Amino acid sequence: MLWKIVLILGILGVLLGLAGTGISAALPIATEGRVSWEEAAIPLIAGAVFLVISFFVFLIGLIFVVKNRKKV
Repeated sequence: MLWKIVLILGILGVLLGLAGTGISAALPIATEGRVSWEEAAIPLIAGAVFLVISFFVFLIGLIFVVKNRKKV
């Protein structure tokens, strides 16, 4: 049961990381230059790091869920 929670948290983290990274990357384009790439770089990097860490959490949860699955 614990690994299913880890798997769900990993999926939610990946979705949040994708959203944060995507919004941060689109911000300079959407504001037509009022936000510079240097200003958007900090949340862009933070979102990408969060995405990578969440992806590894998702993989760990997936491995243990598949490993502990009962055979029918």
